[in-house]
Formats: sequence, structure tokens, C-alpha cells
Amino acid sequence: MRDKKGSKGKSALSATKARPAKKQKVTEPTEEPKLKFSSVTETTEDDSDDEVIDELDNYDDVELSSGSENEEQEYERRPRKWKGDAESEEIVEKLPIKVAGGGIKRVLVQKNKYKRVRESESEDGEEDEQEVEEEEEEGEEPVLPERDQIRLAKEELSKLASDLVEDPEENVSNLKKIFEYQSNKQVKIKQLAIATQLAVYKDIIPGYRIRPLTDAEKAAKVSKEVKKLRSFEQSLVYNYKQYVDSLNDYVKKSFKSDIASPGYKVGSTALSCACGLLVAVPHFNFRSELITIVSQRLGRRRNMAAGIAGLPITHRITDDAGFNKCIQTIITLFQDDEAGSISLDAVQIIAKMMKMRKFKVDEAVLNTFLHLRLLTELRILDAQKRESLIDNRPKLRKKDRVHRTKKERKLAKEIKGIEEEMKRAEHAVSKEETERLQSEALKVVFATYLTILKERVNSLMGATLEGLARFAHLINADLFGDLLEVLKELIRDRQLQSTEDGEIEIKTKSIREALLCIVTAFALLSGQAGESIGLDLSFFITYLYGIIMPLSLSPDIEYSSSSLRLDDPLHSDDIAGVHEEKVNLATEMEMVVKAFDVLFFNKHYKTVSFGTGTNNNLRMVAFAKRLCLVMLHFPDKSCYAAMKMLENLCVKYSGRSGSGGSDSKTGSGALAALFSTEDRVMNGLYRPEIDEPELSNPAAANIWETFLLEKHYSPRVAESARRLPLKTIGR
Repeated sequence: MRDKKGSKGKSALSATKARPAKKQKVTEPTEEPKLKFSSVTETTEDDSDDEVIDELDNYDDVELSSGSENEEQEYERRPRKWKGDAESEEIVEKLPIKVAGGGIKRVLVQKNKYKRVRESESEDGEEDEQEVEEEEEEGEEPVLPERDQIRLAKEELSKLASDLVEDPEENVSNLKKIFEYQSNKQVKIKQLAIATQLAVYKDIIPGYRIRPLTDAEKAAKVSKEVKKLRSFEQSLVYNYKQYVDSLNDYVKKSFKSDIASPGYKVGSTALSCACGLLVAVPHFNFRSELITIVSQRLGRRRNMAAGIAGLPITHRITDDAGFNKCIQTIITLFQDDEAGSISLDAVQIIAKMMKMRKFKVDEAVLNTFLHLRLLTELRILDAQKRESLIDNRPKLRKKDRVHRTKKERKLAKEIKGIEEEMKRAEHAVSKEETERLQSEALKVVFATYLTILKERVNSLMGATLEGLARFAHLINADLFGDLLEVLKELIRDRQLQSTEDGEIEIKTKSIREALLCIVTAFALLSGQAGESIGLDLSFFITYLYGIIMPLSLSPDIEYSSSSLRLDDPLHSDDIAGVHEEKVNLATEMEMVVKAFDVLFFNKHYKTVSFGTGTNNNLRMVAFAKRLCLVMLHFPDKSCYAAMKMLENLCVKYSGRSGSGGSDSKTGSGALAALFSTEDRVMNGLYRPEIDEPELSNPAAANIWETFLLEKHYSPRVAESARRLPLKTIGR
């Protein structure tokens, strides 16, 4: 203590000697306090001299004084403050400040104010510390990167799914845990949860439909195993319903989102899962809800624009994957349905959707009806299955047979008879139920077709005509007259147009629809010949004769919508690879062949009102001559098909096959005369420009086209052209 004080005194003294004292002006009250400066001196045994400690006054000159030891002790006991200061303890002196003139100014502050300032500063500091502590507490859980979150979610979802598939009854609660992952903000994690549930449900869903328990069943006492099974089934149905409802919500939200948005991605995943469930477990509960989800997407446009305003159609993003997947799902559903109940539900929902949208749907949606397994197809398949079972029945050799007594053989025979009887009864019941369901589906399909025909929906006309041609043999005979009138109106309104000269000509762009109308009308004849007596198809025959000539100039005569072709650079409508959808049943040439087959080679040809026998022969000769004319413009395959039709026509009406009937002689002479080069006496000239076979005077014509076709580049066409006159003349 002494050393410290001594050092302080020496430093103060040296500072005083080195710098001469100056009197400074202090801006204080006039009455200056009288200050006493005393030096603090401490003596020790080794040093008897007194050490003087000088104190520097900031406002007066420094004076040194010495006193006795008592005075020093008394001075030490005094408080360290000036007498001139305020006697109250409310004044606190702070560090002095130096003013601009070089003087030093004292700073006196009230104690209460000083306390308030300190308290406010301390409170602010405490609040800041508290906020920092809270932030640190909140940040104790570090945020994982997105990749790590997805990895952890994959691991957890795979573990939950594995446990659930391993023992569904014990771990049925995992369904709820997996479903909770759908509320995650990460899009990929949400998609993983949706896809995981699809895989799980495909594995654990039973092969039967779960129905709700009745009150009697709930009140009845059951074993522990049955109770456990019922609990599992009810939990499964509850969670499955939640999952299906969530899929429906995601798909609906995706319709209002852009293709690049997260909502659209989740909706696409949900739509894919709905299609997967519909194909994998169509027998289970909430089948109608899944079909509704798929039908909602089918009701939208095939090419969904990304919603980017201002961009042309060629630069917009399109997505056909979801639409195509839904189409394929419905087709698979129709093809795999043997009972008929699933097809009936799908047909009813799709027909209702099309009606609500006023049939403003894609043509592919209506074409799905062509894949229905209707009555005749089911009967054929049943017969084929029975034959295959009979043929493939294993035969045991005598040495491999098990020896049985007479009584055992008799008992086995009785059991076998009972089993066969039960199978026949079950088959009869299932067959009746299947026919009933298929009939209901067929009614809905025909009602849809007729509504489209009445409302003249241009975009669906081709698919409707093809459907009528496919199912014409199943149509009720009472509807034949009305249906034929509708087909005639379609041909008149859509296929014929007036020229500047006032003449009627055929629209070349709608030849395919005209052929469909003709094939549909002829299908009514071939399918229901016993009930179609009295139908007048002369209008369709005349139109078929007139359409053959422009058909020969069609570049698409051998192509259908399923054919792979490049875009036509000269066609302005081919934008972004989008073409007008064609009916994919057959090509145009195939429909012509089918019409000729019904018209000339069908056994019910004579039951329809075509006119007198002479008119029939004139039509046959007129068709043969016009077919030879257009063969010169046909491609290879079409030319060969036309040559085979002409060859069959000549063989049938040559009088050698015995199938020509009463008109065979006249037909034979007329066809043979067409290949003859000898002079003949006929009335008038052949008029190839007239589109009515009776008025074109075909008997005055001559078939010379076969001699040109003998030089055809195709060997089979050239061979047929050389063989045709020989067969007709009979050489």
C-alpha cells in the first residue's frame, strides 16, 4: 500500500516540477469553495523521510502543505468530495470535459436521472440479451439441406412401408404416418409419400370388396381373430378413402396450375397413382371415385398449355403424358373386365362427363368405347376356353392310375357329377349377370352415339360412325330406319357441296366420314339380315360409286392415325405436330373392300331392296369398270386389293362357280364382253363422268386397264392383271 501511494506521490510531484503551474479560468459561481490540500505521508522503519502526495486541482493552483500525522489520519477518514458541492447526495460528478477555448468544465448530474439512464441502459441490454438467447434457443435445431431431408424421408417411408407390407394387421397404423408426409412443404417428399401409398395399397388390398358392417354383425360376439380382421379392414377402408380424396384434390388443383409449378407436379403424380390403382385393384372400394378422377382429366384438352400469355401455340409447353395414360387406363379397364360391372361404371361416368361438357372432348375419349368386350366376343372367348381345357386335359396311363374299389369309384363319380352341376349353375348365373351388365353398357353407348349424331358434333362424328359400324349387329331393329335417315342427312350436309355451275360435287376432305356412313349402313344389313328386309340402301350404293373416283387421288388411302408419318411442310394446319385425328379402325381402302364385300359377296345381298335383277347387273358392271379405272392411280397395296376384288367379282358372276343364281348368265355375258376386243352393237356411249351406275351405260364400256397393269412394277399386280381376263372369259 505504501509503495503504491509513494509512487503516486512521486509521479504527481514530478509532473508539477516539470510543468509550471498556470491559473485557469473556471466558469463556476463567484463563491469558490475553499479547498484544503493535504499531503499524505507514510513512514516506515527504513525510511524516516515523509513522502508528500500532491493533488492537482483542475480549477485552482496546486499548493503543497504538510501536517502532522493526526491531521493526515483525519484527512484520510474524510469522504472524497468537495465541500462546495451540493450537500444532497442527489448530485453526481462525472468526468470533466474540455471546452473549445481550452478550458476544462465540470459535469454535474442529478443522481436520480443518472440512475434512470443506467437502468434504461441495463434494461435495453437485458432485452437484447434475452432476444439473443431466444434466437439461440430457436436456432438450436439446425435446418437440414433439402437433399438430406429427402434422404431421411425416403428412409423413413421405406421403413414404414416395409413393416406394413410384412404384417399389415399389426402395422396398419403406419398408413396414417405415411399419409402425414403429404403435408410436408417439400414437393419431392410429398410426391414420395403419394407414390409410397400406391405401392403399399397395391400389396395389402385384399381380393374382395369390403362392405360396412351391419348393426347385427357389430352386436354379435366374434372371436379374437375375426375382431382383429374386422378392425384391420375398417382401418384400411378409412385410410384408403382419405388417400383417394387427397388424390382428387391434388388433380383438381393441378388444372389451375402451370406445368412448371409445384402444384402441377404433385397433381401429375396423383393422377398417375389414380390410374395405377384403377388398373391394379378395380374390384376394391371407391372405384367410382377413381374413375371420376380419370374422367376429369379426359374432359380437358389433350394439349394443356403452360399458361404463358403472349406466346404462340408453337412455343407453348404441352403435356400429353397424363391424358395418354388416362386413355390407356380406360382401355385396359375395358379389355380386362370379364364380369361387366367395371365397364358399366366407367361407361356411365364417361358418358355423363361428355354430356356435361356438351361433347367438347377429344375424339380419343369416344374411341375407348370400341374396346368394350360385348356379348358376342365374350361368348367366343368362353367357347375357346372350354375347347382349350378339353384339349389340354391330361390323360393318365393305366399303370399310373390309383387302384380304387368299386365303392370308391361310385362315390367319386357322384362327387364329380355334383361338382359339374354346381359349376353349370354358377356359370349360368354369372353368364346371365354378365349379359345384363353388358346390355346396360351397350344402351349407354348407343344413347351417346345417337345424341352426338343429333347434335352434329363435328369433332366426334368420325368416332361415332366407327362405333356404330362396330356395334351395328347389336342395334335393335326398330332403330334401323331412324339411323339410316340420320346417316343420309350426314352425307347430304357434310359430304356434298354445290359448285358455281349449280352442280353437286363431293368434298374430298370428308371422304373418310362418307365411307364410315356407308360401312355403317351396310353393317346393319350384314348383321341383322333377317330383320332388315325392306331397307332401301340404293342411296348409299350410288354414293359409294361416286366416291371411288376422288378416293383414288387421296394420298392417305393406305394410312390411318396409327401410321407414322412426317409433317407435311405445305400444310398450314400441321402446327407443332398436331394432326386431325382419324378413326383408327381401318384405312380408307380397307373400308372400300369391306363395302364391296357386303354389297356383292354377302349372302344377304338379295334380301335388300336394290331394284330389279337387270339393275343389279348394271350396277355390278358399272362398279367393275370404275374399279379398273381407279386402279391405275392406286398405290401398290391398294391396287392389288382392288385387283383381288375384281377377280372375285368375275369368278362369282362368270357362271362357272354355280353361285351366280338366276342372274349369273346375264352377269357372265356382261363381264366377258368388257374384256372382248370384238366389235359390238350397243346403244350409246360409256359415260364415266356420271356418278350414277345405271345412267353411265357401263355395257358399252371396255376394260383395257388390265393390259397396262400387266407392266406394273409390282410382280403380284402384274400377275393378277394377266390372269384376270383368262378367268373371266374362261380360257
